[in-house]
Amino acid sequence: MSRVPMTNPSLLAREFAETGRLSSLSYIDMHTHMGPFYGTYLPEADLEAMIAAMDRENIEWIISAPHSALFDPIGRNSEIRAAMAKYPTRIKGYFVVNPHYIESLEEELADYDAVEGYVGFKVLPDYHKYPLTGEKFRRMYEFANERGLLLLSHTWGHSPYNSPQMIGELARQYPNIKFLMGHSAPGETDVAIELAKALPNAYLELCDTGRLNGMIGKMVREAGSEKVLFGTDFPWYDPNYMLGSVLFSGIGDDDIVNIIRNNAIRLVSGIRGGR
Repeated sequence: MSRVPMTNPSLLAREFAETGRLSSLSYIDMHTHMGPFYGTYLPEADLEAMIAAMDRENIEWIISAPHSALFDPIGRNSEIRAAMAKYPTRIKGYFVVNPHYIESLEEELADYDAVEGYVGFKVLPDYHKYPLTGEKFRRMYEFANERGLLLLSHTWGHSPYNSPQMIGELARQYPNIKFLMGHSAPGETDVAIELAKALPNAYLELCDTGRLNGMIGKMVREAGSEKVLFGTDFPWYDPNYMLGSVLFSGIGDDDIVNIIRNNAIRLVSGIRGGR
């Protein structure tokens, strides 16, 4: 039987090591995608395969921005709308805004409230080569600020498009938006941690940070576990990879539960689509 080292205070980690699953607690993934991606084999990218993986790994629900929404100017957000309609208790959605295709944005925003399951917006500035602080995003920020929505943005250190400093500027300008720093700005993660600590509406998101030894513990010590959100990039990575990084980070179970469950529930609870 596998044994968790006694230096790890987590009973949840022990359960996972000994059974291969967190059966006692379902968890929530705040950074996912779905659907095929050009030139890449993603064996669980299909909606039904994702649901099966969620059942297998005891993931209660996810928030997703499909690849089609991020890169297809024709399909836009149709795939996430269909997924939320089919699995309303398992899938919530980010409304994706591609700054290069905003000619019908006002019309689409007029329908936002009629779509059950949206909890905010997702942007991908490094890939779209357009800065977070650009004018084309202004209407999205105003809309999200009016409603107190989430905004998940790709962030990367020293990027001219989505640096943590840009998140800080926007978080001060739009205090009702909950800014989720996707990947927590590798290369400037210390800056991201300071922003999460200083600003009530700025949050660290763990996607791709599990490879950084000691980083989760540092986030919890310096910003607090209430400011750290669980995300995986599923289906690019199996969620168990990031879950293991949290369980075996050396933090206590109260902090673990905040990260993998409580914070997500708290952040979406006041949002119409989060009910």
